[in-house]
Amino acid sequence: MVGKSYFLFSLLQVGLSQEWKAYTPEEVTAEKGSCVQIACNYSYPLNLTNRTRVGIWYYNKSGTVTTAFHSKDQNAISTQFLHRTRLSGDLNDDNCSLIINNVRQQDAGRYHFRIEFDGNNKYSYKPETRLQVSDVPSQEWKGEIPQQVTAQEGLCVQIPCHYSYPSCLGNQSRGGVWFNAESGTSQIAFHSKDHNHALSRFRDRTRLSGDLKDGDCSLIINNIRQEDAGPYYFRIEFDGGPSHSYHPVTRLQVSAEPSQEWKGEIPQQVTADKGSCVQIPCHYSYPSCLGNQSRGGVWFNEETGRSQIVFHSKDHNYKKPRFRNRTRLSGDLKDGDCSLIINNIRREDAGPYYFRIEFDGGPSHSYHPVTRLNVSDFTDRPTIYPAEIIAGKHVDINCTFNTTCNGTAPVLTWDTPTDVPGSVSNTVTQHGVTLTYTSVLSLTPSLKHHGQNLTCRVRYPSVSSERVLILNVTYKPEMSQELECTWRAEGITCTCVATSNPPGDLTWHLAAANISGNQTHGYLVSRSVRDGHLVTGSLILTVPQDEEEVTCSVRNPHGEAMFKVYLWVEDIHSNKWTIGLLTAGIILSVFVVGILIFFYVRKGKTLNKERVSETNDFSLSSPPVSVEHQANQNILLTEPRNTTGDTPGEGVAPAPQDVSERPIGGDAECGNADKPDDLLYASINFSKLPSGDRTVHREEETEYAQISFKQN
Repeated sequence: MVGKSYFLFSLLQVGLSQEWKAYTPEEVTAEKGSCVQIACNYSYPLNLTNRTRVGIWYYNKSGTVTTAFHSKDQNAISTQFLHRTRLSGDLNDDNCSLIINNVRQQDAGRYHFRIEFDGNNKYSYKPETRLQVSDVPSQEWKGEIPQQVTAQEGLCVQIPCHYSYPSCLGNQSRGGVWFNAESGTSQIAFHSKDHNHALSRFRDRTRLSGDLKDGDCSLIINNIRQEDAGPYYFRIEFDGGPSHSYHPVTRLQVSAEPSQEWKGEIPQQVTADKGSCVQIPCHYSYPSCLGNQSRGGVWFNEETGRSQIVFHSKDHNYKKPRFRNRTRLSGDLKDGDCSLIINNIRREDAGPYYFRIEFDGGPSHSYHPVTRLNVSDFTDRPTIYPAEIIAGKHVDINCTFNTTCNGTAPVLTWDTPTDVPGSVSNTVTQHGVTLTYTSVLSLTPSLKHHGQNLTCRVRYPSVSSERVLILNVTYKPEMSQELECTWRAEGITCTCVATSNPPGDLTWHLAAANISGNQTHGYLVSRSVRDGHLVTGSLILTVPQDEEEVTCSVRNPHGEAMFKVYLWVEDIHSNKWTIGLLTAGIILSVFVVGILIFFYVRKGKTLNKERVSETNDFSLSSPPVSVEHQANQNILLTEPRNTTGDTPGEGVAPAPQDVSERPIGGDAECGNADKPDDLLYASINFSKLPSGDRTVHREEETEYAQISFKQN
């Protein structure tokens, strides 16, 4: 049992020992007199994470081990390293990196790190790191400086400079010094800690453009003189530590020619519409040494041969009176944006313009070539994007106007028919340099607004333009008049008329076929004509059937309207005997035999006097209905029969009587009195008799009519 416990304890020790690890380089080289950092990161068993700890660095020189650093007891440190060693990080962050300042030759040797926790938890990390000391400067000293810089006399110049240094010096205070070595001896041109060290001719003219802590050592020299030409180099000096001069030197040349850093991006020509606004795009650059200096921008117009101030960023009173309150910059001069905006353009604004930058207490520069401004009549118009306009449905109509000028904003308005209530919403969007002004008109049009005008107008203070949209209101088909069927010489002709936008397609629906357009199908002949929104269709039944159901439908993308009729063609005798029997029954039950004789005699006389003209035509109609309400009409057509004494015997079909094309009713023409055999007698009976006013009563869905023909 004891042996097993010892074995488990041994395994635990091995497992824990594997968590003691350190990451240190095998060898480090340090520059004599500089500093060095021995990078170190360590790990330990997790159960010690929150324990207090002490870090120790040991130095091994030829087998003799001394303490180079002790985090808790400074007295334990060897006098060789006292006040020269420290940790660059925090032990609690597992950082055990050692820094040795002012490295000496005797510091060369082997170093290793040891961690000690409360109790007996201690560990020395191996292998050791070998430190070598050299007289050669460290490779971490690096400078990025141009070999040559050219400056404009009287202007300023910047000598760009960036430097790096050994990482062990990262937190140390430092000073920067620039030297001019033209005469063979180095003369201080700039000193970051004591300006009195600078050569008198450089005083108040030199400064750094950045921060030494950021590795920026760029030098600015103002008001350049010819004697400033020559070689320059930079030196960094760490407090209580090393110093380093960066080479090679930078040669400064002084020229009377303008610096190549003065650059302007300005168009040669710009065109503006009278009454609107215009933007003259402008971007400029300047010597980098002027980056932090205050400045002012001035625009000039020199149409008359002399420059007149159009805009002054610091004093608007310098402006020529006719430009006051009409000019401004669209951007920020600090961003290199010098774009000019002129509002309410006038004819006299045409001409050449140029920009000038003026630095406070420094140089000024005018950018050329000039930009020529041309002024034309205001011709831009808004654009209307029509949507599909349907009667009774809400619609949004967009009107837009584009401009590249963000000066005086244009105003979009609508002119609408007075009885069209609507709402308007306006927005502005920008894509690149283009500003898009949008006005959305929301309305609900009706059919009566078809053909009326919607006007979108864009307005500036002194000009305006417009775009007109003629409303094209679409709607579903509507029957424009009653469906009509007429018996003519060629057969039964039915006519259907409907209006819609767009014009609909008219189709006849029968049991035999569906027929539309201009075509013939068996005994059916269809004709269709379109005139604007009106479509007229006719159907001829050349061989009428005993019973026929006829439906007319008109369809377009917005809906459908239809009308249906029923036609019967029957023998007149069936109705004659039915009515006769009904009449006889009434007479026998009401009147006495004497009154019956009276009516018999009177009826005989009446029959000799009556003449009824032959009639073929009839017309029955019903009101149109839409697709939501389909109406049915029943029309009873009775064939004309020969009822004279020449009537054929039973079983012989009577020949059809020729009928002239004329309407039935009081307008019917009379027959020839000299030819009684050609006369036709007609009586009309309705299945739904009037109550006394001789009119046919209609129900909601169906109408019935009966027409009988007689010939004596």
